[in-house]
This record gives sequence, structure tokens and C-alpha cells, in this order.
Amino acid sequence: MLNQETIQAILGIKKKVYTKPEEMADKMNIAFFPYEEKNISTEILYFAKKLKKAFEEMKVNIVPYEDSLTKTPILKTCKFVLKILINNFFYILRMIFYLPQKKHYFNLNAITYLFKRIKIKKGISVVVLGEQTSDNLPMQYINNFKDNSIITILDFPKNISEKSSFHEHFDTALALFAYHMTNIVIGVNKEKWILYNFNASHPVFPLEEKFKENILRALVPKIVAPIYPFKISDFIISKKFFDIADEYHRNQVKDLVDGALLFNKTSLYPAGKKISDLPFRNNFYRWIVKHYLDNRNGMSYGFLALQLPGKISPLLTVPEYQKLIGGEAEGDYMEHNDELFIKINLDKIYWLKAPEVWVLSQKSGSDKTHINPKRDLIKMGLSGGKMFLQTQKDSVIDNDYKTSFDTQVILAHAVGNAIIASVLAYINPHSAFLKQYKNHGISISHWHGYIHPEHVPSGWYVHGVANPHVACSSPQSAIYALDGKLNSFKESLDSGVEYKGDIHIEPHHGTNICFISVVELAQYLLNNPNASVLGNSYYSLYNRQE
Repeated sequence: MLNQETIQAILGIKKKVYTKPEEMADKMNIAFFPYEEKNISTEILYFAKKLKKAFEEMKVNIVPYEDSLTKTPILKTCKFVLKILINNFFYILRMIFYLPQKKHYFNLNAITYLFKRIKIKKGISVVVLGEQTSDNLPMQYINNFKDNSIITILDFPKNISEKSSFHEHFDTALALFAYHMTNIVIGVNKEKWILYNFNASHPVFPLEEKFKENILRALVPKIVAPIYPFKISDFIISKKFFDIADEYHRNQVKDLVDGALLFNKTSLYPAGKKISDLPFRNNFYRWIVKHYLDNRNGMSYGFLALQLPGKISPLLTVPEYQKLIGGEAEGDYMEHNDELFIKINLDKIYWLKAPEVWVLSQKSGSDKTHINPKRDLIKMGLSGGKMFLQTQKDSVIDNDYKTSFDTQVILAHAVGNAIIASVLAYINPHSAFLKQYKNHGISISHWHGYIHPEHVPSGWYVHGVANPHVACSSPQSAIYALDGKLNSFKESLDSGVEYKGDIHIEPHHGTNICFISVVELAQYLLNNPNASVLGNSYYSLYNRQE
């Protein structure tokens, strides 16, 4: 229904985004961190050799390590050191006056790290073989995890087996990320390899089967499209406040609160992790990660959100659109009077003003299944390619006021629902989906597991199974969400089977599902206890169906 350029315009994604793994590989730059062979197991060395060969065949740009380095300007280094010294001053001051600490204290060893001016150039990711000493972790040589992904290859975790639970994988992965200061871990032995990243997934692949294919589809996208959370500065802060108790919001708030309590019984939302509890080697590394995560105190997995009822943007024929703008209908989208119009390809060409959407969601790091509406709820909006935030009257935007890592995916689903509602208002005004959208809104939920194929409700369309395995928060994940949803809707129109919602599978990540309400979705899962579980087990069932 929409091409990628139009989708990016709707979502406000300005930069070129590569959505095919072959394109990602072609644009990827990799350097291998220096190592001493005597300190590395034969399994790691063998895997690294296979990996390098696969990269070469994929036309990845492999950069000699010495050529990947550059020197940071002395002024930038001094500014960073000064920032740390000011941090320590206020830490000591708060300690003297017995005030609660909001910062970390950095010792002399941590400060000396900052004087290492030799860094890996932006845009070059680094592969690390085996465990490194604390004073030589590659983290010291990169700018940040967004500009330089770190992929650490280790021996297969001894505590992990085929019978390991989601939570065992979850705890193991986070501990490895913190200790090795890496955003991707590959564990290898003689028969298989496991891939950990912040998606809280744990795919295991055979070592000798489809190696290149698995590297291309599972590893490359995670390197090219790493996790990077949205900051408050990415939003336009609305001057209007929202009231959780007013007529427009209170029913939706109740659905979120009641639905969350029901979801607590499903065990699909694991307890979050505090950054302070992870096994970093020192406070400097803990601070680096907290800074990268936009000063979040922790991470939680999954979200519950509710798209608020919205106005229907009318579907316009080409003559109607031309009359509105006073000109020719050219291109696939255009801005007119600060409004974005998009071309819709159905049985014929229509035009539509990109809908404005608003969503009630949970703050990042909050307890997903026990919602305090005053403390935990955030209202996010998307209009004309711009993201908005609306706060409650007494809310304070501080380090605890953070949107979900999946913000752009949430908004992609919301605007997709609104586009579908607009089309249905034109061709099928009696649609149940349209009625739900106009009167009550649509729930949008995500957890790190999958719906069993046999339990997909009638009228819900599944998409995304064959997509590359990208990280959450990546622009690719949002593009896949909107494109997949609209293609599923087009499939429903072509087949004549009524569209009720969609199930967006994110490979090696989890599921996004748009449903009637949070309460009804939770009840559906409780009534069908085998419908979904945490982890990857049900994802493989979809692969068998391909």
C-alpha cells in the first residue's frame, strides 16, 4: 500500500534506512580487536575464522585494526574529564551532607581511562575474541554503542543448555553484557553458537549448517541497527496537559490498569533489571552504560499501550485531492500547509492526510503489570512525521521520565491502525475494527515471546516472520511494523476475510499484537494458557510453515 519513502515520511525517519540484510552487510564496516592466540580457545578461533570468511563473501568492509583508529581532539577529552570531576565534586558534597546519591563516584583509575585519546572511528564495529582485561576492554576505544557496535565472541556459557529457561538466558546475557561491556555476545562450542543482544532473545544455531545465512539474517542486522533509545529531546513537548480522570482518558486508563493486573498472571512480563545490580567491573563502565541508555536506572521488557480513539481522516479521490491542494497529484507523498498527505494504492489511487495519533503507554523501566496511573503513564503522539509528548499536570520530566525503547514501533502500529480505519470508513463503514477504533481505541501490546500458530484468533493477520532480526528501537523495526500491518490489511481486502487486528512477529525479539483492549487480550491468553510463552520456542513453529 505504501512504499518505504512514504513510510519513513509518516514516521519522521529522515536518514536512509537499509531494510534488507544484503544491503546492511554491504554498508557494514568491521575491525577485529587485537588478541593473543594463546589466550583464546580453539573453538573461538575457529568461529572467528568462519565469521571473517562469511563477512568477506558478503562484501562487508573489513578494516585492519590499525586503520580503524583515530585520535580524539584534546579539547573534547578535557571537557569529558571536567564533567567527571564536577560529578565527583557533587558526589562528595552530597556525601558530606548525608543526602541521597544520584551519581557515581569515579576513582583515579576510571579517570585515567578518559585520557586514552586513541579511538575507533565512527561507523566501524569491532569483533572481540575472548575475555579481555579490565584495563583493555574495547569499550575504552569507541565513542558509543550506537556509532560502534561491539561483538564479543566467548566460549559457550557453561550454565546454559537446551533445557535452560528464558530467565536463565536473560540473567546470563545481561551479566555478560555488563562484565564484558559489549552489546552483542556470541557463545560458541564445537557444535553450535548462541547469539545474545539486548532483545532478550537467545537463538542457537548449528555451527556447520547455514552458517553464512544465519550470520547474514541474525547477526548483521543487529550490528547495523543497534538498540538506541529515544530521548526526550526527540519529542515536541505539548503545552497541553492530559488528565487521566477526564471523560476522554479514564476508560482507557482503567483498561490499562485492569489489563496489566490480568497480564501479571500470564508470566509474560519478567521483572525488570536495575543497572546498579549488574556485574560491571567498575563504576565508570556502569556510568557509560547508563549514559548510553539516556540515564535510565534500569530496563524492563515488554509494554502495554492503548491507542486513544481518534478522528477519521477522509480518503480522497485524486480529483478531490487536487481540488484541496489546488494542483496536480504528484509523487507518493507531499506536504501541503504543514500537513502530510500520502498516496494510498488500493483498487485505484486515493490520497489521505496522514492521521494524527495518540497513545497511552508506560514509562520505560516501570512495572508493566502493576500500573500507577499518576506515576507510570506517558502520552505519546505522532503527527506529520513529528513525535509529541503530553504530560500530566504535576509530572516532572526527569531521569525517570523515559519513553519505551519500542516508542517508534508503538507509534508505527498506531498510525497504521488509523490509516486502516480511514480506508474502512470509505469502503466498509460497518467494520467492527472501525467501530472499535472510533469508540474505544486499540490496544497495542508487546512481550518477548510468540503466539502459538494454532492460537491465532480468527481475523488477526500474522506478519514479520521472515524479516531480518533487528534490534528494538531501530528504525527498521518501525518500518517493518507499519509496512507489514498495511500489507496484512490489503491481504484481508483481497481475500474478503474481515480484518480485526494483526500480530507483528519480530524475529528473535518478540510479538506486537493489536487487540480490542488490554483486558480482553489478557483474558484471551489466560483462557488459552498454551497460547504464548516467553522465549523462542513458538517462533520455530512459524519457520516450519514457511
